[in-house]
Amino acid sequence: MKRLPILGFFFVAIILVLLKPDFVDAQTSTYNKKFDSPEYLKIHLLFTNDLHGGIAPSKAWFMNPEFPPDLGGGASMFTYVNEIRDLAATEGSEVLLLDGGNIFQGTPLGMADSGRAMIDWMNEMEYDASVVGLQEFMFGIENIAALDERAQFPLLGANLKSAAYSPQSHLIKSYQGVKLGVFGLSTSNTPKKLLPEQTAGVEFSKEIPSAKEQIKALKDQGVNCIIGLSHLGVPYQRENEFAEFVDTYEDESDFGDRVITNLELGHLVDGIDLIVSGGTNAGYNTPWEDPQTHTLIVQGYGGASNIGHIVLYVHRQTGTLAGYKKPFSRGVLFTLSTDDIRPDQAMAKHLVELEKSRSFVKTRDFSKAQTSPAAGESTKLERWQFEVPNFNQDNFLDVVTWNMEWFPKSKDSTITAVAEIMQKMNADVYAVQEIGSLEQFAAMVNLLPAYDFVVTRQSSFFDQAVIYKKSVLAYVGREEPFAHSDYNFAGRPPLRVDFVWTVNGRREPVSIIDLHLKCCGNGLERRKKSVAELHEYLTLGMEIGEENIIVLGDWNDQLDDVGVTQSFTAFLDDPENFRFTTDLIAGDIEQASYPSWPSFLDHILIGKGFFDEFENGSTIQTLPVAEWLGSWEEYELIISDHRPVLMQLNMAK
Repeated sequence: MKRLPILGFFFVAIILVLLKPDFVDAQTSTYNKKFDSPEYLKIHLLFTNDLHGGIAPSKAWFMNPEFPPDLGGGASMFTYVNEIRDLAATEGSEVLLLDGGNIFQGTPLGMADSGRAMIDWMNEMEYDASVVGLQEFMFGIENIAALDERAQFPLLGANLKSAAYSPQSHLIKSYQGVKLGVFGLSTSNTPKKLLPEQTAGVEFSKEIPSAKEQIKALKDQGVNCIIGLSHLGVPYQRENEFAEFVDTYEDESDFGDRVITNLELGHLVDGIDLIVSGGTNAGYNTPWEDPQTHTLIVQGYGGASNIGHIVLYVHRQTGTLAGYKKPFSRGVLFTLSTDDIRPDQAMAKHLVELEKSRSFVKTRDFSKAQTSPAAGESTKLERWQFEVPNFNQDNFLDVVTWNMEWFPKSKDSTITAVAEIMQKMNADVYAVQEIGSLEQFAAMVNLLPAYDFVVTRQSSFFDQAVIYKKSVLAYVGREEPFAHSDYNFAGRPPLRVDFVWTVNGRREPVSIIDLHLKCCGNGLERRKKSVAELHEYLTLGMEIGEENIIVLGDWNDQLDDVGVTQSFTAFLDDPENFRFTTDLIAGDIEQASYPSWPSFLDHILIGKGFFDEFENGSTIQTLPVAEWLGSWEEYELIISDHRPVLMQLNMAK
């Protein structure tokens, strides 16, 4: 790796004062003098988590939505890490760089080559270890094995085994004669979050027994300072979550199949000095210290927006952790603003070029797409015996948008109920939002052999999916064009799926975009920005003839709100190119798609390529699914708090 030249101590101090005044101030004002002794080894622990491929320069929308500062991403992190290494070389301390998993999924740069660009960057950064995160399974265990082979550091996963590949369980580092151990833990519920083929053949062991096994193995090798590199996450509102846990559970036997967090791991397992956490994007400037075991837990924000830094002091004679220091007056997280830390120019140029190379305009070839027959006759789903009308009509494209609210809310009951309803409705396309378990979602679609589906790959929150009838729609390709704008799209960037609609020998290109915009809090401002991005993207597409567009999903806003209180302005001001078909029913309270607070939040937008079809006898309606189940209470309990909306587009010419 090309390193910054080694600097003298005085020059390093000047650089740190200029770029990170809090660091030097903390060294002098909050430094714990009892560790200023040769009997303690000083280790700068630097950490990241949930990078999601976000190493290109970006805007910090989360800091200031109106005037976001610039983030240097991987180039600023490169500068920071190398400056700390230079400092360590001058003061005789050590540096350990760890990552808490979810390396590449979430951005076009990360996903384009299945994580290889991220591994190459991490090699340049000289990471010491990373843990196998949930999203590392996006392309299966074989891809993880290939990434591990490419990496110049281990991908740890003590509780993962497969015939094809099993990750290294732990790592022992020796610093000036002092041993430090790092073990890795993935989350055992990974299969519940992903598609079955993504975790096929992998055995996930429970976290607590695996952690205890690793602690024993490390201690047997003379390691007394142990770090857990764990993807179990620290929850939002950690204090409340911990208090609830302590009041509810006494030991690991109480958990059953419940998934634990790193707070619980640190509380129930003795012998872990510090946990570097990944798996959630909730960053904490103050380390968590368990009141019983005194395990420290650190977790940064995701997306390469910051780097974590905590200074550890290890007793040289015993090899035990004696204490720690927060290097900044404000804590242990350093935001990678270009105003505070200069991006390495060579690295910045490389990352910009890399991102551009992966942000190409996709050429879509609709000419060769072919429909496929259903795999045999559909199974008759009659568990619930719903009286559901069949909406399918010849020469009509039947499109449904449906927010499923944490699918599946009631597990098997939800799966069978939704499958039965979809089968009987017999629509051509279902755009689904708020999928909580991809495994169970796939199980639901498997009950519908006439259909196939495409699901998001770059969401950091809930997923979206497009379910389509294979005999009517020929799949062309997929795209998540806004994965770079994770903040504005609330961690769930829209999914675009391109098809050819084929009926009676006629072929027509159709592009479906499934979205779920931000609700609540600062949602309005984020919706405005995301809608503006979407409008710009679709307008550019129209310039090259992409006019047959249908955008549908949970927009979390009402069309009949006036002025600045709604986010649709970009489209409403462009009636020549776009139209909300739901404007015909959005003002009817009986048609409310969100009845609990009577409002219409689920909309369907069409591009001008479908204007004539919509005017030619097409229909739009909110579907009374609760009536089919018997009551709103039952529907909300089993399926969702949103009702589906159906558009029937008359494609006959």
